[in-house]
Amino acid sequence: LDDLDRAIANSDETIENTSKKRTKMDRFFNKLYSMSNVPGLSRKDNRGHANTWTDEEAAQRLAQLKPHPNGRLIRVRFDATVGDVMPWSFTPTQRDVRVVPGETSLAFFTAKNNSDEPMTGVATYNVFPAQAGVYFNKIQCFCFEEQRLLPGEEVDMPVFFFIDPEYVDDAALANCNNVVLSYTFFPTDWDDDDDDDE
Repeated sequence: LDDLDRAIANSDETIENTSKKRTKMDRFFNKLYSMSNVPGLSRKDNRGHANTWTDEEAAQRLAQLKPHPNGRLIRVRFDATVGDVMPWSFTPTQRDVRVVPGETSLAFFTAKNNSDEPMTGVATYNVFPAQAGVYFNKIQCFCFEEQRLLPGEEVDMPVFFFIDPEYVDDAALANCNNVVLSYTFFPTDWDDDDDDDE
């Protein structure tokens, strides 16, 4: 339990540190958000993408959330990669979890900067099959948040999620008992010296 507390504290500290650094990357993130899981979008406007909830929405939704009484176990497998030019290692802490739709789960991913310079990265995600992504809800996630790691620094990052109980009633997913949540980290560092020269 101490390791879990440390991992959450490290993750919160990293998120806090990176959120203080607002740069011209804001436009980039806004574009990514518009193409993916913007909080507040209705499911019909967000087909094929996992939902992410605001704190108020999450609290209300979680208060009413219960595992589906006729739900089957769904295996959620985790996949992690980095862009070709990024000298980070990035792996899921666990290979998979099994959840009943309507049950919350917490998973961790570990990222390490293997370079000798500080570097900032951002993760994008995918849910496969796409139809399952409609029911995949992330309550807390590191995706689309800048993560700045010092040389040799390693952090654990949490993903808190659930699969909507309505998953069970979707005929297209009747035989789908495996879902993949995949993340890819990309470098976002732009030469800040360019800004000084302008």
